[in-house]
Amino acid sequence: MLADMLRSLAGLRLTDEDGQAHVLELRPPATHAEIQRLEETLPAPLPEEMRAALSVTTGLENGPLESFSLLDLEGFGLEEAFPHAYSIAHDGSGNYWVLDLLPGDGAWGPVLYACHDPPVIGYQAETIEAFLGEEEVHRIWGDPLGLLTPAGAAGSDDPVLAGFAATLPAEARIADLRRARFGEGFAWGRFGPRTDIRRAGRERVWALIPRERTPGLLRRLFGRSTG
Repeated sequence: MLADMLRSLAGLRLTDEDGQAHVLELRPPATHAEIQRLEETLPAPLPEEMRAALSVTTGLENGPLESFSLLDLEGFGLEEAFPHAYSIAHDGSGNYWVLDLLPGDGAWGPVLYACHDPPVIGYQAETIEAFLGEEEVHRIWGDPLGLLTPAGAAGSDDPVLAGFAATLPAEARIADLRRARFGEGFAWGRFGPRTDIRRAGRERVWALIPRERTPGLLRRLFGRSTG
């Protein structure tokens, strides 16, 4: 159980890369008001396991991450890909660990590692007990293996892939994380910072689409030069 795991971490002595020792501490338990506010924002009921964990602590202090919290840290964004992302940790450098919550689903997971440089999403685990090493996201960025083209997915026996592919332009690339393993993921900025991201409903299938180039301001105002 998550609550037991958190109790076991209290007092754990860690040494950082500079040789400094740190002792993990538990933050205070969540108050009734905090849990009530949390439940009002969730797309599904709060699982009993999470309720039990929150009765023990809201997170950890002095850990290797900038922040680890069972109360949503917010600030993650990327709502077009994860409309109900729940941030549980960040490293202070713009990288988050988030839960992909679904409406009507009591599962709190999977855990995804959302890196901003390079801009990739990495699958980590089904639960919140483990975290992904950064070297994995650099592998994901450099290796597009596993991305599907709409043409390739259109002929699939999988109705989700085939139906989704039919809605996409030919230049799109499809990432399917429904049966992902540790370290697998996709570069959400595959086509640059303005990559268009679409999701196949509540399925963990995304499309990455290069946005159409638009003419610059001067060309829009004055048109093409004729001479």
